Amino acid sequence: MSEHDHDATNRITVLLEYLNERQVDLESLAEQKRVRLQQCVHLRNFEIEARQVILWVRNGESMLTDSFMCPNTLVEAEQLQKEHEQFMIAIEKTHFSVVTVTQRAEAMLQQQHYNGELVRAIAENVTLAWQQLMYHAEERQKLVMASTNWYKTAEQVWSVLESLDRDYKRDEDWCNSEKAGTANIQAKAAYLVQLINKHNEQKEAFLRACTLARRTAETFLKYVTRNLHFLGMQMKFRSPEQRVKGTLAKLLQQENLVLEFWTMKKRKLEQCHQFVLFEQSAKQALEWIHDYGEAYLASHTNLGADKNETEALLKEHYEFRNRAKETKENVKLLLQLADDFVTKGNIHASSILEWCSMVDKRYKLFSQRMEKYRLQLQAKLGVAPQEQNEKDEQRQSDSSIEEKLEQTGTAKELTEEKRKSARRREFIMAELLQTERTYVKDLETCINCYMKPMSNTSINVPTGIQGKEHVVFSNMDEIYEFHKDVFLKELEKYETIPEDVGHCFVTWAVKFSIYVTYCKNKPDSNALLVEQAGSFFEEMQHKSKLNEPIASYLIKPVQRVTKYQLLLKDLLTCCEEHTGEIKEALEVMMNVPKRANDAMHLSMLEGVEGSLAEYGDVLLQDNFTVWDPKQIIKKGRDRHLFLFDVCLIFSKEVKDSNGKSKYIFKFKLMIAEINVTEHIEGDETKFALWTGRAPISDYRIILKASSLDTKQQWVKKLRELIQERVMYLNDALKDKQATMFKPPPKLFNASRVSREMEEGTTVEGLTALERRGSLMSLTSTTTTGTNDSSNSGGTQVLR
Repeated sequence: MSEHDHDATNRITVLLEYLNERQVDLESLAEQKRVRLQQCVHLRNFEIEARQVILWVRNGESMLTDSFMCPNTLVEAEQLQKEHEQFMIAIEKTHFSVVTVTQRAEAMLQQQHYNGELVRAIAENVTLAWQQLMYHAEERQKLVMASTNWYKTAEQVWSVLESLDRDYKRDEDWCNSEKAGTANIQAKAAYLVQLINKHNEQKEAFLRACTLARRTAETFLKYVTRNLHFLGMQMKFRSPEQRVKGTLAKLLQQENLVLEFWTMKKRKLEQCHQFVLFEQSAKQALEWIHDYGEAYLASHTNLGADKNETEALLKEHYEFRNRAKETKENVKLLLQLADDFVTKGNIHASSILEWCSMVDKRYKLFSQRMEKYRLQLQAKLGVAPQEQNEKDEQRQSDSSIEEKLEQTGTAKELTEEKRKSARRREFIMAELLQTERTYVKDLETCINCYMKPMSNTSINVPTGIQGKEHVVFSNMDEIYEFHKDVFLKELEKYETIPEDVGHCFVTWAVKFSIYVTYCKNKPDSNALLVEQAGSFFEEMQHKSKLNEPIASYLIKPVQRVTKYQLLLKDLLTCCEEHTGEIKEALEVMMNVPKRANDAMHLSMLEGVEGSLAEYGDVLLQDNFTVWDPKQIIKKGRDRHLFLFDVCLIFSKEVKDSNGKSKYIFKFKLMIAEINVTEHIEGDETKFALWTGRAPISDYRIILKASSLDTKQQWVKKLRELIQERVMYLNDALKDKQATMFKPPPKLFNASRVSREMEEGTTVEGLTALERRGSLMSLTSTTTTGTNDSSNSGGTQVLR
């Protein structure tokens, strides 16, 4: 073969190899193109499906908005509940579609889709829309349950109060009732003790029932407000607020009447118990006179045959007289007690006087016969008659007379410690009432002598404080009106039952928010007085001849809150039973300074979008050192955090040109978007908040608290808020759990629901109570729960 032929063959081989390589490359490019086109088709189909799902979600939102109403009756509340249940069933299919979209997105990402970012963004948008729908559904669910709970509770508490009202008004004589019996006085006394104990338990129960009604009303109105304002819904019907407040006013009026009649019945029961014990003691005295005294006299009629026998008889007489001393003292005590009972208007006064007269006559006759016999013996012995100087000796008290008759309030044997506790309670209650009356007078003096002159045009008021009464005195006039017209009168109802005064504080807990306003304004008031008031108020002080300057009067509302705390703490130490509402009352008063402090810090926050009122009350606020992964320089920064039901706000403290501190909003995290890692290695005061699918460092914000206690308090509260959402999602759609995409914080600005139906309680106990005519079961069936979703009637949504 020639060289030329050899070169041609090589060239053909090379060309063939080249063509094969190009063919393989072309086939590879074609396959890539096919895969990309297929992924593009899948992406377009995915977009269409996602848009359709979002449309269905939006339709769900429209259904919620269009069906919104605020129920004004139980019938309307139950109808709203049925409609909401139907709505939840209707969106089951939408939820399945959301799950399908997110699962398809995950599959596309696992297959390394060429536009993974877009796939993830679409899935996150679908998840975000669904979570917002679930959030709105949760708000509606809580409104539904709160309204049903309120109307049922109000109706049944009213029925119970009416039933008790009728029962307490009945005029009964429990001493002579069939159940008390007539033969055995001890059994009758035990029966009356049982009645008194049951009566005390009834009071505790119906007071708690009334507190339950007020709390369910507060919860109902809270969710009405949230649905109206926060979700942007419009009221189709008249607001239930006035109707609810009217019902509460009627319940309070009926509660006061029942408490008044309860006190009257208790007094009658105690008087019956006193009479039974008095009757028992009178019979014992008469029995002793008959069985021992008169028997002794009947067997000692002779004066003795000789001197020795007469002396022996006289000695025996003296010995018997000494043994009879206890009966003499008991009779004396009976007569004193009879006078006391009659003076206090005991309902058995006539019977007591009859027994008293009978015992008095029998004992006087016995005493006269004893004296006559002694004189006869002395006369026979030739001894001059002597006046008997019977010393009052210390005796062993008969429990059937002294101790039992002292049992007018507890129906138990009072130990010395319990008597001291009872006296201590009376002393604390007297101090509470006395200081309350003084407080009202002090407020009146401040208003008349300091506040009113500021608005008097004939007086030369400094320019800097003209027209600024609201700054100097804040809402002192509102505080004065509340205490003068309401709270003092309410406290006076508990003068004889100080152990129940906690109920008064719990009943009017909402009104004490006026102190939050006052305390929040106090720094501005102080600053204005120092800078602008000059000597104006000193002149008013001299003019009215007051001993105290205006500063002393302005601090009194703050001091009064502290005084309530101290008195309630003291009262708690001397109440052995039923301390629940005293503890709640103490919590109410302890919370006032905290709420005022939180409100003062919140008023310094600037730059937040929308109204802060949308977020509800501040749950916690404090300073932290924060490490934010978004920052280029990984350096801890001082931040002031505000925790609400719905979100966590980060702010930075700065000072203005006048040196006054304020907080500048930096960013916020929705509670539904975060999780908590409690322990950070190397520092026990650090914890982390993270968003996304796993707690990796890129998603974490690390916070350092000022102390371990502060950290634990925040972690606990955050976990409670987060857990409630998970519980709601599990309850709402437990059959179809999807692996939902977590939206980034910046994409979601809606607010989360409050942490629970605060005082959600069941009302079945009230129904059972009506049937049995007793309040015994109420304390067990109307317990409150802060974290129990099943009790609250509310459910939580994860979004």
